[in-house]
Amino acid sequence: MLRRRKHGPTPTHDAARTEAPAPVSEGILDQYVRSAPSRQAAIDIFAGEWSSSFPASTGLTAGTTPLFEDPRITWTIERAGGVQGKRVLELGPLEAGHTSMLHEAGATVVSIESNSRAFVKCLIVKEVLGLDRCSFLLGDFMPYLQETDERFDLVVASGVLYHSPDPLGLLESIARVASRVAIWTHYFEPEVVAADPSQTRMFVPELETVSWHGHEFELHRRNYLESLQ
Repeated sequence: MLRRRKHGPTPTHDAARTEAPAPVSEGILDQYVRSAPSRQAAIDIFAGEWSSSFPASTGLTAGTTPLFEDPRITWTIERAGGVQGKRVLELGPLEAGHTSMLHEAGATVVSIESNSRAFVKCLIVKEVLGLDRCSFLLGDFMPYLQETDERFDLVVASGVLYHSPDPLGLLESIARVASRVAIWTHYFEPEVVAADPSQTRMFVPELETVSWHGHEFELHRRNYLESLQ
């Protein structure tokens, strides 16, 4: 309510008028969940974007690849003699499927993810499945490996080595923080690549030869091309 001032002119109608609020976009209403809270509702924030399928026992629907029941991680845990009570560093968790398996096996896990959307998915999985011994960090794991004073019982690097522009540096950095490492990766096999035109076009013909601690290595650069889309 306006009140006349004791001194000075009375405000005019135009001066006293406030602007009407901007209309609310219809899109913003789509960001509210009207159903009762549920674990599936959290998963559905990224509906259609999940790669991983959750174990049937959870009753959750997401992707199609069984990364929460991955035999590669089962093998890793067995080869490590179990991870109960161990500190594990995981590089590139994607959607926390492997993280969940390590947690279930008794490990305390620090997991580093550089893709921001994948990082948020990992946080959802942490909340949905109660991964209370797992910490997720957002960022590039290379500077972390080069600078941290932390030590781990095991480093798990599944599906990251072949993405690295400096694979030798990555391996050396891993060795700084742990004496045991589990790696799953692709490697270059000339005959296989040459026999598959869809693969041949991905690779740069010129090799890069590097010297590393007195040893010579050939690096084969692979481009992502349209897969970046």
